[in-house]
Amino acid sequence: MENFIHTFQIQDTSICDELIEYHKNNTEFKNFGYTGSGPHGAKIDKSIKDSIDVVVPSNSKNTIIRKYFEEEIRKGLIEYTKKFNWCDMPLQIKEPMNIQYYPPGGGFKFWHYERSSYVYDEISRVLVYMTYLNDVENGGTEWLYQNFKTEAKKGLSVIWPAEWTHTHKGIISETNEKWITTGWLNMTLRQGQK
Repeated sequence: MENFIHTFQIQDTSICDELIEYHKNNTEFKNFGYTGSGPHGAKIDKSIKDSIDVVVPSNSKNTIIRKYFEEEIRKGLIEYTKKFNWCDMPLQIKEPMNIQYYPPGGGFKFWHYERSSYVYDEISRVLVYMTYLNDVENGGTEWLYQNFKTEAKKGLSVIWPAEWTHTHKGIISETNEKWITTGWLNMTLRQGQK
C-alpha cells in the first residue's frame, strides 16, 4: 500500500555541509527550537523538542539557501507531483525554513503533524520537506500510521503530506548530533480568494 512518503538523495552533499556552516555562523535567526503556535502560542519545552534552530526567511537571498530550494527541493517536488499527479496544485514556500541542530539526546521527541494549529500559513500547509545533513546511526524519523522509518543519511531528503495521517517523530540518538533542514509547501490561493 502506498504511504505517500517520497525519499530522494541530494547528489552534491556539499550543500549539506554548507547548510550546517550557515547554521553555525548565523546569529540573526538562531534560537532554541519551539513547538506550537495557534491560540496558545509557541513554547520552548526541551522535553518535547530539544534543538537549536535557525529560522531562514523564505525570501532569503543567500546563495546556498537558494541553491537548496531551487535545485534540490524543487527536484524532489517535481518527482513527487509526477508520482502523485493529483498533488499537482499551486504550491509555494511561504514560511521560513528551519535548519535544526539536535544535540545527543535531543530531537523532536513526541508524535506530531504539521497542520495542528489555527494559524493560516500552517493550515495551508500541504507537504513537508526535510533533508538530513549528516549521518546519524539510529537517528532518523518514524511515521506512526505508515509504520515507516527513515535513517538519517547525509543528503537523504523526504517529502510527505502535512496532515494528521502522517503523524511522526524523531528517532533520538543518545550519542550523536543530528542536523536537518525542514519546511513546508503551502497551498497558493488564487486571486480573489481570502
